[in-house]
Amino acid sequence: MNNTSNQAYLMTRAAVMAGQLLDESDVVTLLHTPLAQLEKQFGLEGISDRGLSEAELNRAIERGLITTLMNELSILLRPAKGSARDILIYWSRKFELYNLKALIRGKLHDLPYEQIRESLHILPSLISLPHEQLLRTEDIPELLRQLEQTPYEGIANQARRVFEEKNEPFSLDATIDQRYYTGLLKHARACDIVDQPPLLRLIGSLIDRQNLPWLLRYRLNYKLSPTETYYLMVPSGRQLQPDLLKRLVNMQEIEQIVDALPASLKEQITEPATIMGIELAMAERMTHQARRCLMFSPSAVTRSLAYMMLRELDLKRVFAIIQGRVLKLNEQLIRQAADINPEVLSV
Repeated sequence: MNNTSNQAYLMTRAAVMAGQLLDESDVVTLLHTPLAQLEKQFGLEGISDRGLSEAELNRAIERGLITTLMNELSILLRPAKGSARDILIYWSRKFELYNLKALIRGKLHDLPYEQIRESLHILPSLISLPHEQLLRTEDIPELLRQLEQTPYEGIANQARRVFEEKNEPFSLDATIDQRYYTGLLKHARACDIVDQPPLLRLIGSLIDRQNLPWLLRYRLNYKLSPTETYYLMVPSGRQLQPDLLKRLVNMQEIEQIVDALPASLKEQITEPATIMGIELAMAERMTHQARRCLMFSPSAVTRSLAYMMLRELDLKRVFAIIQGRVLKLNEQLIRQAADINPEVLSV
């Protein structure tokens, strides 16, 4: 950011908003907070009284999460200028990609327009796609060609090529995710020189957190070739750099892959190694990095992005609790869904 006063204001806003983040005891307390109070606190007032189906409840809760995040992002965007503003907006485009994937699924399964439309989230114009225009497209290639005239061009162009080549949904979905994170990295490298190192550490940790579970699933579960798997990786994480990724995709056993990881990653993975366990360990590591950035980074945009990442994680846990309680699930299942440490007892 070029304007010192804007940077100071953005830093202050991120610090104030950080007070909303939850620690583990806060999350456990929510397990026993009166449901009506919980719904009101997080913008879902009366959701338990609407008689919603499970699918409708999922959609309503997801919309509540996105609405809350977009409202908070708008506060951070006010003082943000130039490349700092651009990267915060780009990060939020992940939520419009939910809509893109819903549109693609609807086209694949020949769903009625109204059914597809009901599944879409209404998002701020800054990141919103032209839903009605995309609904009227004849097929997926045309839908993606239309997207090439929007800020989602970088994602749409590669996704269309992949779909025309392979004509199957898995590669299309994976390509959309890969191009999104590649774009996030590109935006970080376009930021002011003083912001780049902390941003790249934060985003690199996020990319590592995505790449390793993807690599394990693509190779071990879906049996993709090393070349196919590497093609779907984001090219440059913090510790999982291209040369290491090239070695890892050629391995065929989870133990072999874990053993080849940098020591600082390997020591966080509990034995016996499982894909789910590794995913949780990588998520915990990314969360730790985001908290450090929020507390100590000299970069206002890095602190702001770290806050948004952490707030999203918090709200996902909160809304998992609300969903579980509305559905009257037992506490153990809710704890699992909300990723509550079993060692933390109820208060």
